Amino acid sequence: MKQLQRIIFGVVAWLLILPFTVWAWGPEGHEIIAEISLYYLTPVARLAVDDILGSYHLSDYDIATWPDTIRGNKEYKELYPNNGRWHYIDFDTGMKYDDDFELKPTENGDDVVTQVTRWRDELRSGKLKGERQLDALRFLVHFVGDLHQPMHCAFRYGDMGGNMLPVNSFSGEHYSFGPEDDLDYPPSLHAAWDEYLVQEMVAGRKTKAVVRALQREITDQDVRRWMKEDVLGWATDSYWIARKKAYRWTDGTPVPYTWSRPGMDLTRDNYIDSHVHLVDEQLKKAGVRLALMLNTALDPTYDPAAVSE
Repeated sequence: MKQLQRIIFGVVAWLLILPFTVWAWGPEGHEIIAEISLYYLTPVARLAVDDILGSYHLSDYDIATWPDTIRGNKEYKELYPNNGRWHYIDFDTGMKYDDDFELKPTENGDDVVTQVTRWRDELRSGKLKGERQLDALRFLVHFVGDLHQPMHCAFRYGDMGGNMLPVNSFSGEHYSFGPEDDLDYPPSLHAAWDEYLVQEMVAGRKTKAVVRALQREITDQDVRRWMKEDVLGWATDSYWIARKKAYRWTDGTPVPYTWSRPGMDLTRDNYIDSHVHLVDEQLKKAGVRLALMLNTALDPTYDPAAVSE
């Protein structure tokens, strides 16, 4: 009973800080994804995107990160009910491999898989105008990114995608912090994927330089392989990365199950170097697939089958 009470207390405490702390990829990751997508937009889709954006750019904070900023906002709670639940999908890493193993969206549609398709279809309908059309674009850009953050597609024993697993220190080659550093919020394994591994990958470079480097790594074969319109499949891929990699140390053993602080110490040897390449791979996939969603939404002549294998 005491253990259950501690778990409940932890969940309640986490929920109280949720609107301010859980940003998949963080603003920089979403910016990178949006910038990568621009390389793969058709001319028609690019013109349509620019028309919707007006004075904005696709990677601007007020576009790519906007859905995070409205969570908990009373006005947007009424306009877009349950929007805080649209950023993730709860796939259980404890599911057993058997004939009943199946990952699927929620029945009520309050999940990131459903919302990616929803906002693509809303844009494609041609019925949206003004601010509503801009919001649809914002949601689509953001949720495609969220879906590729593995910890937004998985949980382990109620840990809310690693949010309840504390991190004491992160010691990378390019980005580090320790228990003595004053961070904006208590660090967690979820935050390590949102931000710390992204910062390690960025290595102090300007965002545009990172985007150019990542785009050069994307091959024509990658584009054909990734540009398949299978949103649930994308989320399933993220789930398996979480299950097989994100919740495991470099040597393959599971990271601690404890929710008590100070938490784990992430080093280059035990975690960072073996996981950081997964981050740039997921950002690249998300950028290419965001372009796919925008092309199918905004270019009536676009044929995704002509691009994919």
